Amino acid sequence: MKSYILPMLRFAIVGGFNTLLDAGLFSVFCLVLGMPPGIANILSYSAGIVASFLLNRVWTFSDHARTGPVMSQAVRFLLVALSAMVLSTVIVTTNAAWIGPLTAKLVSIPITYLWNYVLVRHFVFAPARATDMPR
Repeated sequence: MKSYILPMLRFAIVGGFNTLLDAGLFSVFCLVLGMPPGIANILSYSAGIVASFLLNRVWTFSDHARTGPVMSQAVRFLLVALSAMVLSTVIVTTNAAWIGPLTAKLVSIPITYLWNYVLVRHFVFAPARATDMPR
């Protein structure tokens, strides 16, 4: 059980940092620069992808993340991040008109957090299995 709690807490901290970055940029893009919510969301979400990968690799899942090939992990992470960005953008764009863009963004956060955690833990930085070891 302990092996799940610490990474989940670290993932939440990294996610909190990235959420602040994302929400801050989204607010600037949408409210200050007047960008459409969908474009603002894509840009703000993209800004956190690199920081998230690095922080999760070196801190959240460091026990087994450093044993895997960086490029392979980066590609898998990018796929997960892009799928989460699409999920977030769909939530934001379909709800922005009736609850406002910032509230729609807030609604998307817990949904994309769970989506990301499960896929990053089990697909991107999954611990090596005995059957995966080179012979």
